[in-house]
Amino acid sequence: MNVFIKFLEFPLCVKNKILRIKNITKLNIEYVAGKNIVFNHSNLGLNEPHKIIISNNIQSIVLLCYDNDSNLYNEDLSDTITIIELASIVEYLLKEN
Repeated sequence: MNVFIKFLEFPLCVKNKILRIKNITKLNIEYVAGKNIVFNHSNLGLNEPHKIIISNNIQSIVLLCYDNDSNLYNEDLSDTITIIELASIVEYLLKEN
C-alpha cells in the first residue's frame, strides 16, 4: 500500500495571535507544521495537526491547531485553549524560568 504525505504550511494567523501575547518572545517557541497522510487506493487518510511547543528551561506545553480552525487545543484534544488562557500559561512559565 502506497502512502502519500502532504506537508502543510503553518497558518500565519495563528502565529500572529500567539506573538501578540506579552513577553512570549522570552520563551522558546517552536512551530511544527502538520501533515495530511493519504493511503492510496483507499478512502482512508489522517490529518496530523500543527503543533506549537512553548517552553522555558524547565517546563513546556504543546498546543495543537488544525487548518481552517482558529482554536488551539491541549495535547489530548480535551480542552480548547483561549488566547487569554495561553497568556496566563505564558506568565506562569516565565515565573518558573
